[in-house]
Amino acid sequence: MSLVSPTTLGKDIRENKISTLYYFYGHDVTTLENYTKRLINKLCPAQAQAMNLHKFDGKKIDIPALADASQALPMFAERVVITINDLNMDNVNKDDGDALRKILKDLEEGTTVIIYATAADLYKNKKALTDKNKRFCDFCDKNGCVCDFALKTPVEMGRSIASELEKLGCSISRNNAEYLAELCLCNTGYVKQEIKKLSDYVGQGTVTKETIDLLCIRHVESDGYSLALNVLRSRARLVFSRLSELSQQNYEPFEILSIISFSMADIYRAKLARSSGLSVQDIVNDFDYPRNREFAVKNMYNECSNISVQRIQSALSILSDTDLALKTRSAGKGSDMLTLEQGIASCMALRN
Repeated sequence: MSLVSPTTLGKDIRENKISTLYYFYGHDVTTLENYTKRLINKLCPAQAQAMNLHKFDGKKIDIPALADASQALPMFAERVVITINDLNMDNVNKDDGDALRKILKDLEEGTTVIIYATAADLYKNKKALTDKNKRFCDFCDKNGCVCDFALKTPVEMGRSIASELEKLGCSISRNNAEYLAELCLCNTGYVKQEIKKLSDYVGQGTVTKETIDLLCIRHVESDGYSLALNVLRSRARLVFSRLSELSQQNYEPFEILSIISFSMADIYRAKLARSSGLSVQDIVNDFDYPRNREFAVKNMYNECSNISVQRIQSALSILSDTDLALKTRSAGKGSDMLTLEQGIASCMALRN
């Protein structure tokens, strides 16, 4: 077997096309966990788990114990299942890494190892695994089955939202479903929580944008672009109202600043690309944006036309100075929030 999508993986599990080695990673942790539990219960039912399910913590992997488990025979069951959670190859020395690969390469037919990441950070950027984790992923791809549980795009997640709400007797427009997906960062866990809340509220009715805004939690990551754009357009009331809400949600000032700065850098890229005659797809390709972020790039490209390059550059410089101020002094949250607000105000006071 080799690299597969979650859909193909689910189909293979149902059809009993089972591998001896699985490697699961990706940003959609909720879906990843659900598939892992489903696979474990398929291969090793609850009544057989006491003797045939061996769990290992990848943060402190015990290689000798893993070797023993891999040689164990099934006891009153068809298969031995071994799980390794949060294995980060950046933290594994060469000898242990070589021994681990040898164990995984020589697995018996009646043994399955499932390696899955739920909390370990395996990435060097938003999309690509670190070099060591990528090499290990390629090894697993060669010797078993690899599945990347990537976040869905807003369009894909919107279809799922509409389908789930329909099952609960509710309805939602395509645009509002995609709006909810963006608000939830296309995170399955967030979406699941909000769907339950919305369906309980509207009953058999229609979920509107007003209902979503009334009930659903706005994560700072979901409106970083909106904040950055409003800062550049000097919309003080909108910006400071949202900053107050985020502070009440216990977001730290440096977290808020980081999201705004990140989004403003994206706007800067879009502005430079537009000025150079490049397309949205050129930006996506050149900066390797993940699929679920392509909609944001398109929005930035369309919205940045009347904002000068000099204004964006000056704002980024102010935000950088504000970041340095937050990181080089010890103060309470209230004082740090004031520093953030002063930096934001300076950006909106720009005249270029």
